[in-house]
Formats: sequence, structure tokens, C-alpha cells
Amino acid sequence: MDDLAHAYEWGKSYAFDEEQLQYITILALKILDGQCKMDEHNYHLFMSIYDGITDQMPTPLNKKVHRIIYLSRTDDHLKPKKEYTEVIHELRVIMMKNMDKPTMKNFKQFVWNKLT
Repeated sequence: MDDLAHAYEWGKSYAFDEEQLQYITILALKILDGQCKMDEHNYHLFMSIYDGITDQMPTPLNKKVHRIIYLSRTDDHLKPKKEYTEVIHELRVIMMKNMDKPTMKNFKQFVWNKLT
């Protein structure tokens, strides 16, 4: 199994808490908004985790946000459709208001530790 498939399966099976779900959603928005400072492989890694989470949860937190993310995605998976760029940006800004940067960094480190 390649690392993206492993990340997807881990995202699908891990019992994330509410805060972790918020942070993975913010990361998805940051990636789609072009505002995430990771390399492209890590973009794909975190989006694979995000996909695993949303595929396994019948009603994830922020259902409307997840629907917009789903509708905005293209075959590229890292860039939204043009008609969604503004709403993705606005959602990212709103959701990041309650984000604690050290906690976000800790969350990313937690994920990398689990997957390596």
C-alpha cells in the first residue's frame, strides 16, 4: 500500500476528536486556498487523510463546509474550481480565527508521527 492509500485508510479508521476534525478541515481549506506552507507530497497526504475522514463519517462536523470542499474539488485535488475560490478563501479565513497555530503545528506533527 502506498503512503497516500495508507493515509486515507488511517483517516478513515482513526477516531479523531472534534478539535482534530476542525484542524484537518482547516488544513484542507488552506491547501485549496493555496495558503498552506507544506510541500506538494504533504498536501496530497493531508488531503488523503481528509478524504478518509469524510468518507467514513455519515455527518461530519461543519457539514456545509465539507459539502463546499467536496463541490470545489477538481481532478487536481489541490486546486478548487474557479467558481469556488472566493468561498474557499472566505471559509478558510473564518475558520482560522479560532485556530491556535502551535496546536495546528502539533496536530501536523501528530499526523506525521502516526504515518511514519
